[in-house]
Amino acid sequence: MPARSSPSLLKQNNSRPLAAILLAAVILAGIAAWVQWRRVQARREAIAQREKATPAPALPQDGEAARALVNYLMRLRAQVRDHDAAFQRLSQEGALAWHIRDRVEIDRDRKVIEEFLATNARLTDTLQHAEGLIRAELETAKVSPTTRDAALALYAKTQAPLLPVQLRIRHCDEVIGKNGLAVLDLLDFNWGAWTRNEATQKLNFESTISLALFREYVGKIEEAANERKAAQDDLLRQQRRNATAAMGTPAPQ
Repeated sequence: MPARSSPSLLKQNNSRPLAAILLAAVILAGIAAWVQWRRVQARREAIAQREKATPAPALPQDGEAARALVNYLMRLRAQVRDHDAAFQRLSQEGALAWHIRDRVEIDRDRKVIEEFLATNARLTDTLQHAEGLIRAELETAKVSPTTRDAALALYAKTQAPLLPVQLRIRHCDEVIGKNGLAVLDLLDFNWGAWTRNEATQKLNFESTISLALFREYVGKIEEAANERKAAQDDLLRQQRRNATAAMGTPAPQ
């Protein structure tokens, strides 16, 4: 008697070809995916090799341009620091107070003022020749003309607008220093012909001409000191506006 087919056996026999087909499909799909992955990897490796062989010059040049600007600003900051120290010595050592009891103290004060004028002159020179100094830094760095022009444009946009008020301060310091030296020369020339009133702290000269000159020199110093303070306030306001603009927020009125 022929054996009857078992429904479970028929299901098992019918599932084998289907499983084989599915397995083959999975294998083929995996192979295709692997081939595609290798192609992508090959393209990436080729791009990486080309970048290593011919690196883009823009990034190093931009870095050199930034370094050139930083070099200038660091030089400027160092000179500002030196001049601020010289300015502080004017006050600390009383070089513009003329509490002079011995003639040798005139030379002491003269050296303090001369150093103040020297640091101011160096700072003034750096400010006046800023663009040339930056250009020289860029040429030393051997950046492209495009990068050089971009760096100079950045200076013109961010630093050049501050130059007029910075030079106002430098001029004020020059006036203060030169008239301070003029007072010392006057005191030296009239040594023994002037006295200090300790109660009022005023100087009295035997010569009316010398007294008039003294008042003229002191008046110029006071005027320059007031102008210096006003210029410093203007500079601070401009710097704050620049910082606010850089952050993209409206400047306070």
